[in-house]
Amino acid sequence: PGGARLVRALCSDPPQHATTVRHMRSAAGDGAGAFEEVPTAVPPLAPRGASRGALGCEPPGSPVGGSLPSATSSSDAESAGSDEKGGVRRLPFLRGMVRVVAFVAAVGLLAGALLLTVAPSARLRGGGASEDVNKGSEPAQLDDLDALQEEVWIPFVNLPSETKMKKAREKAKTHQLLREPEVLRGPVTLSFQATKIPTPWMGGYFWTRGYGSIPGPTIRVKPGETLEIRIKNDLGPGPGYEACNFNMSQLGFFMNPATICALNHTNLHTHGLHVSPGEDSIFAHIKPGEEHVMTLKIPNDHMPGTHWYHPHLHHATAAQAGGGAHGTIIVDDPPGYLPKFVEDMPEKVMFISLVNVPKAMRLESWGLGTIEKGKLANQTMWKNPLYPEWESDPVNGIFSEHGKSLGLDMPGLEPQAVVNGQWRPKVQLEDGMWYRLRFVFAAIEQRLEIFTAGSFSNAAFCEYQLLAKDGIYLHDAPRPVDRVYLVSGSRADVAVRCTCGFATWYPCTAKLDFTALWQPMGLGRHAPTMESTTDELLHIEVVRPSYIPAWRFPMQKFSVRRPCYLADLRNTQVMEGNRHAIDMPMLYPMAIKFDGEGHVWGHKAPSPMGTIKVGEVQEWTISGIRFHPFHLHVNPYQIVEIWNDPYYMVGDWHDTMLLVGSAEAKVRVNIDKFTGKMIAHCHLLEHEDNGMMGYIQIEGVEGGTWSNAWLEDNQCYTDRFPGPPVAETPPMWR
Repeated sequence: PGGARLVRALCSDPPQHATTVRHMRSAAGDGAGAFEEVPTAVPPLAPRGASRGALGCEPPGSPVGGSLPSATSSSDAESAGSDEKGGVRRLPFLRGMVRVVAFVAAVGLLAGALLLTVAPSARLRGGGASEDVNKGSEPAQLDDLDALQEEVWIPFVNLPSETKMKKAREKAKTHQLLREPEVLRGPVTLSFQATKIPTPWMGGYFWTRGYGSIPGPTIRVKPGETLEIRIKNDLGPGPGYEACNFNMSQLGFFMNPATICALNHTNLHTHGLHVSPGEDSIFAHIKPGEEHVMTLKIPNDHMPGTHWYHPHLHHATAAQAGGGAHGTIIVDDPPGYLPKFVEDMPEKVMFISLVNVPKAMRLESWGLGTIEKGKLANQTMWKNPLYPEWESDPVNGIFSEHGKSLGLDMPGLEPQAVVNGQWRPKVQLEDGMWYRLRFVFAAIEQRLEIFTAGSFSNAAFCEYQLLAKDGIYLHDAPRPVDRVYLVSGSRADVAVRCTCGFATWYPCTAKLDFTALWQPMGLGRHAPTMESTTDELLHIEVVRPSYIPAWRFPMQKFSVRRPCYLADLRNTQVMEGNRHAIDMPMLYPMAIKFDGEGHVWGHKAPSPMGTIKVGEVQEWTISGIRFHPFHLHVNPYQIVEIWNDPYYMVGDWHDTMLLVGSAEAKVRVNIDKFTGKMIAHCHLLEHEDNGMMGYIQIEGVEGGTWSNAWLEDNQCYTDRFPGPPVAETPPMWR
């Protein structure tokens, strides 16, 4: 019957090239499980001007969908005689051969169409005649972001999960051109709302919390500006801290369901910005339906760089920031700040979100968060309409379907990285041109390694040069790298240049892969292990250059003029009273400690771990930093002592760090300008929600600065960027 309908559609006048795809409306729409007919275009089976005979159709006067032409039709008899217009006689056997060829071609086309449309995917559905809609457009794709805003095609809905995931991955459309997030400048309004995240590697999509897209818009600001951000909580009612049913003795224990709550309440943290803790306060609490305005005064001497924003409401950070509520902040480079060859590089924002479906579903089951507003009423977060029976038991943590446990090692359930919300996107680079890639990474708990994939045919050669880490330029840039290490919250600015060799042709290709690693800690099947996921991150297509660049020359070394709060501290003498130890124990209870002082963090802030003064340099020895990434608000820190690490080097500045080879590091911090509560915590976000967070009280006069910065760097500045470094006058004896 489907084939007959296709013949009727093709033989209509004019031929119809569209079909109807069966869509399932989500439970957020007109009704759970409701189906509707949605016109979806398919490629034309024949040129628009093809004759009806070539398609095997009867003349226009015949019944639609009639029999195939016969060799004794009147048109054949006429063609055996003379052509009235041309006067050219045609041999009967030649006409017969033409008809045979046309018949075979039509049968082949119809068979191919039926295989494409009446295959196990069951894209064609019985019903009335299809409409001539969107002729010539591409078929709807499972991972098309725009189409998924309203409908999603749900294939194979009754098959086992493993089969569905395998088929969905086969169908997934990859290597789509990378889309960059919308760019905003202050004042900015962010709507914290239900947001769809497509998951083409398993099919369908999930609802999560976000800012309307994954990631949210990119916010750009200049040093010295005041940035106003209005956060509107557009989620529906949900329980707050009163739903966290625990006592203090339960805090600090990993995998604790009692400490995950208030998932529809929120706030905002600008991760990496050197601003006042009173302006960027994690103590703000925005309930559903409320809004809050943050006013951030960016210092005149703020170093330009790449940062990000995300919610930081205690007990809800992992589910929100790790679930999709995040976006990039860029502090612009002042004119003349960078060498011309770096300043002129085209740049691309690469926000990498690690989607960990089993972990996100587990957090959701613990926090009992739901969307309860408007037409999305009662739509549960982290539910995929393609897998309606998936459940995560909030008590024992078992991930199951139809009551049967699902192995988390099932293909499709492993964490997957998306770049700007796209799975395995494509970026086009011109041959020989340097590009600046601003990498930002967000995850619930895994760290990420990015590296060039193995060799393949027509491969491009790409080189990578590290410019900045965590929004701060290297003292000696660039640094060649073959692997970038990121932990949730990390940033890396990388210059990349790709070329096609003599034995390749345009476009040649390269690709970046990723490995997502769990932390080596904990016991039992519920705790993280050393298991890892490796997959493709980004497809690079190298195209012919639009002009002839000076691409044969290697990138030059450069150093930027630095603000005094980032003066090099490697040779600084630190007072004995300013030397401290920070410990992040691997085992329970997980509480960050400052000289042995510190408590797990419940609903209310504990007492400070310690007190220090503004305008002084601190030296801290941090242990446990191989198991817990150490994140510090307000002030970045500089590595002054480390052992055998492939990525973190002496002299580098960070605000978030998880060592690869060492278990301990010595850092120095310039406590600059701001007083108040300086937050420090583990940036495995679930650990933070469980209580592994504290603060150090900064006392003194607001605006205080370290007076010896000029002795360490006589080119540093404390106000607006004064211009490039001044060349030092050589000694007379030279």
